[in-house]
Amino acid sequence: MSRLDADLIRDAAALDGLRVDAVEEVGSTNQVLMEAPLGGDPAAPRLLAAARQTAGRGRRGRPWQSAQGRSVAFSLALERRVDAQQPPAAVSLAVGAAAAGALARWAADVRLKWPNDLLRARSKLGGILVECRRGVPGTAPDGGVTERIVVGIGLNLLAPRAASVDQPACGLFDGADVPPRAAEAVIGALAAAVVPAVRRFLDEGLGPFMQAWRSLDALAGEQVALLDAGRVVAVGRSLGIDESGGLRVQTDAGLRVVHSGEVSLRPLDAVR
Repeated sequence: MSRLDADLIRDAAALDGLRVDAVEEVGSTNQVLMEAPLGGDPAAPRLLAAARQTAGRGRRGRPWQSAQGRSVAFSLALERRVDAQQPPAAVSLAVGAAAAGALARWAADVRLKWPNDLLRARSKLGGILVECRRGVPGTAPDGGVTERIVVGIGLNLLAPRAASVDQPACGLFDGADVPPRAAEAVIGALAAAVVPAVRRFLDEGLGPFMQAWRSLDALAGEQVALLDAGRVVAVGRSLGIDESGGLRVQTDAGLRVVHSGEVSLRPLDAVR
């Protein structure tokens, strides 16, 4: 099994205070970071990368396969102090815009599919999973709690050998030579983009990322299908995201706005 070099990831990320851990195998990097004990004060950002995941997952619990030597899988944990405000929504959109920008150094054709997919040529390159955990309210003198946001990213370096029954897949280096220590370079570059993007999102919301996301929207203006548990529940033309991160779809019954967690999105021609 190929080993990941935590020092190379840390050097590529070049982020002050970032803790980097690299392991050969883990069930899910997101799960490990989500279940780590919460302290009284926010901890420094932490990155956990695995050469292989055995129980990786994407949105709505879908499995994410991490093929040995052909993909990268890692998670970032960022913490902050909060009061009674709602957990942040639409973080994955800001992460997607930042990730696509970081990956442009290797592939300028990376695009986004709402809410959390990275694409090349309409094939899935990677996915983003954002989860949130908070401490127990009322246990701190100031009344606040520590909130941990965990951002997981799975990315194919090369197209999977086994065809996906869900949607076509591709890799970052398909048709090209994979550079030496590419996994560490890609993970570090993504971390360098994602950590400040999440922090900016928490301070300013989705606004600063709207233009970039819309310019990278792979299905803007196209006919799409909305699916629930694999069943088509609506079809229409995608009008892109609104200020809340919801997807606007013009259906025969009128404008419909859906949010992450409600449905899945596919090009209409892919479900016929």
